[in-house]
Amino acid sequence: MKRTGMILLAAAVGLAAGYLARGATVHRSHEEETPAAARRETTRQLWTCGMHPQVIREEPGFCPICGMELTPLDAGTESSGLTIDPVVVQNMGVRVATVSRGAVHRTLRTVAYLAEAQPNQHDVNLRVDGWIERLHAATEGMHLSKGDPLFDLFSPELQVGIEELIGARRAGETETARRLQTAAERKLRSLGLSQPQIDRLAGLEQAPRTVTFTSPIDGHLIDKPVVDGAAVRAGDRVMQIVDHSRLWIDAQVHEQDLAFVEVGQKMTTTVDGIPGRTFAGNVMFIHPHVEERTRTAMVRAWIDNPSLELRPGMYATIEIEAELSPDAVLVPREAVIDTGVRQVAFLSLGGGRFDAREVRMGSPSDDGMVGILTGLEPGETVVTSGQFLLDAESRFREAIAKFQEKGLLAPPAGHDHGGGSA
Repeated sequence: MKRTGMILLAAAVGLAAGYLARGATVHRSHEEETPAAARRETTRQLWTCGMHPQVIREEPGFCPICGMELTPLDAGTESSGLTIDPVVVQNMGVRVATVSRGAVHRTLRTVAYLAEAQPNQHDVNLRVDGWIERLHAATEGMHLSKGDPLFDLFSPELQVGIEELIGARRAGETETARRLQTAAERKLRSLGLSQPQIDRLAGLEQAPRTVTFTSPIDGHLIDKPVVDGAAVRAGDRVMQIVDHSRLWIDAQVHEQDLAFVEVGQKMTTTVDGIPGRTFAGNVMFIHPHVEERTRTAMVRAWIDNPSLELRPGMYATIEIEAELSPDAVLVPREAVIDTGVRQVAFLSLGGGRFDAREVRMGSPSDDGMVGILTGLEPGETVVTSGQFLLDAESRFREAIAKFQEKGLLAPPAGHDHGGGSA
């Protein structure tokens, strides 16, 4: 029994020793695959061709495509930082500019057209029934001065009123006669006659057959729906006259620019039909709605036209000066790479070192600068030319680093490092 117990004890010790030895082997194998070992593997020197960057080798040699000598590849550079030989930087044509502060000015230019000013439109309406026996203003578009005859109207109602006025005047200077004359004048004014006309008619011996109606303003005859002999009724509009000494200019401003326009801003206008001339005005109205198809809103201004050389319907171009920001961080517009999703600028750190910085652009200025809302500070130096090459180089090195981390650049066993492309 003692001998049997000794044999079992020896077997147990042997099994335990074997298990510990196997565990140590597994532990050593695991240590060999630690991240530190992987990092030592990924930081090995690689070689590439300056003409064919797709050629990657683990040993120096010559490019299998063009025969050029391979150069060391710095794959340990992070994607946000980049170091390039200064000679190469010079050959790439890299130019830089200093981030500054200043005002952002912008000139909005857009198309417009001249239009009649609605406050200058005047309708000639009748307050009595009658017939137009003679039409003096017979052509639409003709210019009329205030007081010019428009038409002669035959109206029995007017004749009766004028006779009452003449009779009251003949009644003498009694209190009753004065009251009758005042009532007759008030009646004629209510029928559409002016006070000078009433004074003239009061001096006649009898009422005339027709009464001449005159133009109330200076302007152009725009609409004339009547002709000689036409019968008219009280309330009919027989003419429309528009004063063109001041016009509206209606501009179509895109919705993204409406925030920079306000009432009172100066507007400079050039008219296609009058080259070499500019006309000044001020914004007086901004329409509250945006037109769905054109995505524009109407911006209106007054424009003086004393010589009547400007005509409604003419096309024009307007310019509005706007200060978008009095104090903004500014860089040249070409310094920012806009992908549509991200906006990136490259900082020059000196000595061939560059850093990609994500920024957010504001509004552009007329002088080629653009405001930067976040990402840059005044005094920093940004790349304005060659940044696309820097971006390509940065992305290339980032890709190489990721391939190394995953071991995708390691050649298969027995592979000849000197031939073929990786």
